[in-house]
Amino acid sequence: MRRSLVEKDVTQIWNSVLGVTGDASDATFCELGGQAVAAIRIVAGIEHRLGVTIELGTLFADGTLDGLLRHVLAKTGPGNSGDAALPRSL
Repeated sequence: MRRSLVEKDVTQIWNSVLGVTGDASDATFCELGGQAVAAIRIVAGIEHRLGVTIELGTLFADGTLDGLLRHVLAKTGPGNSGDAALPRSL
């Protein structure tokens, strides 16, 4: 899957769930008001749309959008079990 598509999808999920409308790329999940339910929605959205499973704790441990993108991209690279052939729509 192309990196730009993954970044676009993950960013859209993040912004939608957390209600981000401007540039908040440096803000953490918690700073944006993220709580357990939001974390579940983000993780589920990524799994549904991209077929990639990430740990819920990722959002709390490395809580920026860039950190989340690194985790997702690492699982969508060649040879990973998290490969997704085609994006899925929500």
